[in-house]
Amino acid sequence: MMQVKVYQATTNDAEALFGLNERFNGVGCTSLELIKESLGTNVQEAVFIVEVDSNPAGFCCVQVFKSMCYSRHYAEITEFFIDHKCRRRGVGTQLMRQVEEYFTGDGVAGFQLFTGGNNRLAQGFYERLGYIRTDEIMYRKRYP
Repeated sequence: MMQVKVYQATTNDAEALFGLNERFNGVGCTSLELIKESLGTNVQEAVFIVEVDSNPAGFCCVQVFKSMCYSRHYAEITEFFIDHKCRRRGVGTQLMRQVEEYFTGDGVAGFQLFTGGNNRLAQGFYERLGYIRTDEIMYRKRYP
């Protein structure tokens, strides 16, 4: 039986996160140094790692958004990755459930996330966990 462990990442987890992120977002998106710095100083973001049999198998990044317009806050899952070898084995569900539990009772009204319009596997995963598709459209403007 596989052993699954979910915990909040620290700077000691930077190398594992760097490797996972390269598999998720591609080589060159960030550096080991930037990950270490972010884990040590970015109070806006909480990062969680899931290990399977003591090996890094995925991660989840969450930011809580607070606005004067609302009395309660929303947690946004900005990144979610499970290594392909660990998918469809309950690993992603366990990671997501523990992340949600972490923020419960912290003034968080709920969670939101974005995923690719063609990423049907991820969409099905989120829907099975109770997330509901919305009609909102995301706009993006990038700077050189």
